[in-house]
Amino acid sequence: MMDQICNHFSLDEIRSATKDFSEAFVVGRGGFGKVYKGCFKDTSSMVVAIKRLNSTSSQGAPEFRAEIEMLSKLRHCNLVSLIGYCNEGTEMALVYEYMPHGTLGDHIHKAGSPLSWLKRLKICIGAARGLDYLHTGTGTQHGIVHRDVKSSNILLDENFAAKISDFGLAKVTPTNQTHTYVSTGVKGTFGYMDPCYFYSGKLTRKSDVYAFGVVLLEVMCGRPAVDESLDEDQWGLAPWAQDRIREGKLNRIIDSRLTGQISSKCLKMFADIACRCLHNIPNQRPTMAEIIARLEAILSLQERLDSSEKEGKFVNKVYLLFAGKPKASTLISARTLDGEGEPSNEIEGKVISASMLQSPSSTGTQTTRIHPVDLKAFSFLELKVATRNFRPSVAYGSYAGSSALYKGWIDEQYAPGKFGIGIPIAVKRLNESLQDHKEWLADIKVLGRLNHPNLVKIIGYCLEDDHSRFLVCEYMVKGSLGNHLLGRRYRDPFTWSVRLNIAVGFAKGLAYLHSPEVNIIYRELKSDKILLDSNWNAKLCMTWLAKSGLLDTESHVSLQVRSTSGYAAPEYLDTGDLTTESNIYTFGVVLLEILTWRQCFDKNLPLSEQVLVESVKRNLSRKHIIQLIIDPIIVGQYSPDLAKRAVELAMTCLSGEPKQRPTANDLVRALEELQD
Repeated sequence: MMDQICNHFSLDEIRSATKDFSEAFVVGRGGFGKVYKGCFKDTSSMVVAIKRLNSTSSQGAPEFRAEIEMLSKLRHCNLVSLIGYCNEGTEMALVYEYMPHGTLGDHIHKAGSPLSWLKRLKICIGAARGLDYLHTGTGTQHGIVHRDVKSSNILLDENFAAKISDFGLAKVTPTNQTHTYVSTGVKGTFGYMDPCYFYSGKLTRKSDVYAFGVVLLEVMCGRPAVDESLDEDQWGLAPWAQDRIREGKLNRIIDSRLTGQISSKCLKMFADIACRCLHNIPNQRPTMAEIIARLEAILSLQERLDSSEKEGKFVNKVYLLFAGKPKASTLISARTLDGEGEPSNEIEGKVISASMLQSPSSTGTQTTRIHPVDLKAFSFLELKVATRNFRPSVAYGSYAGSSALYKGWIDEQYAPGKFGIGIPIAVKRLNESLQDHKEWLADIKVLGRLNHPNLVKIIGYCLEDDHSRFLVCEYMVKGSLGNHLLGRRYRDPFTWSVRLNIAVGFAKGLAYLHSPEVNIIYRELKSDKILLDSNWNAKLCMTWLAKSGLLDTESHVSLQVRSTSGYAAPEYLDTGDLTTESNIYTFGVVLLEILTWRQCFDKNLPLSEQVLVESVKRNLSRKHIIQLIIDPIIVGQYSPDLAKRAVELAMTCLSGEPKQRPTANDLVRALEELQD
């Protein structure tokens, strides 16, 4: 039967296309098994995606056959195309068109070049059209309920067009009855599953609508449907986001990577349609056709606003950073600026910093900076309450160095919050030593003036007496890069693209510090000082500053040499002169750590291999250096040329002649080229 509706491939053909199911060709994993990138050389070298069913998978032969029969009958530009299948012995595999840009979930939740707001809107519209076709437009008297709508089942082609995939759980339903449902065994993915379906077993098209609403929240918030790394009351995206929206905190939950891209009205419209999809009563949820119309209206409005901004119809743009909120931007007309108009955006909160881009004429622009407010001065009692009597945090590993670190919560007004509610903070307690005292003084004078996405934000401090000195900063969920390097066995999240993104973030933070306006040289730079947020973005921990150009205009500073074995530049060890080139040397060491997933010094290795830099230099003269240097767990995720360029960039940073090393801005450009 299946031979009549779909191409049949032999197991030998499948093995040949995937190099005998080589791990190097794995492009995805799921409960069903693995997805391989393959190439059939007998068919004009056609590139395909091959989903191999694991013999232990809960998705068995019935789902396998259902997906073949379902997809062979469906043809739509927003549905993934089934090319054929293999069913030989115990092996079952499905062959699809290859989608080079992977899944929507990968782009939202994994580090790398983020999707723009307009691109996300277009992807949502495409996915909605695919679902609408399933529900109503198949040309038969029956519609199809997908039953497993989620961001990882929305694939992206070479033009980032969205296509719905994975029809193993799909069910056919009549389309000519408004309240039709199918009674089934409950299947799907937690976090996306319609509560009504979960409790009743009654499956309707509105169950897909609920799941699509969760996808819309993922697109808007940039966090997964379920995140067990957060506090328990925040695990589920849908209830958490709806609560924040009801509390009037919509601006606090949007993906920080979308800063400045979303108009206030478009954001509210988008949040509204997402929440309507999640309505407790299924019949109150919109149809997919209604969702498409609403999303297209949002896209049209956003494009008009963007066009108006480019044409100069809006003459000012203000970027604001609020306490406990993502950065926001608003367009202001000349009439509003003169007090004659009405602002289109309303955000309440304590402003930490702001800058205004003015375009008084078509001849040029000028930027006015509004100085940030002072850091918050916390009392000892406030920090004691916020941290639940200074309960230690273990997330940062050695981040705290010689000082203790605690996790706490504060509200938007910076008052102590309840456990797990509000803004998470990290509280660093400084020891009673001359060293920590100097760091403290430098931090207090400088940190309040710094603001960059790749720097850990300092919120405040406590200085009640000589025995109680604390710094308060944003809490970085994923801890330090150094701590992850120490625990080498847990490396799955650190794909090639994630590692590149960490390196780019590190370079951007360093470039900001080295800029003429800031002119800061970082002492004791190492992987422990690179912290990671919930999206694996890198931020430099700023409680360890050594020298600030804001306070001292000398080109270098002579200090008592303080270093961590393996990271310090040779000239710094020789002279004690700390320069920007010293930081670049350390960047090269950390880049090698990221590529090899080894610590810069490891006494557990043979003596000749203990120092990472020396080990890599020896391997550079051998053949197949990539295989010898790059972490073997990411083999197949990069091209040899890209890996070679990354290693060469690290070695340039390690040049024995400081002036031959690249600048931090050079590093940002070079690493971003590796991402493209």
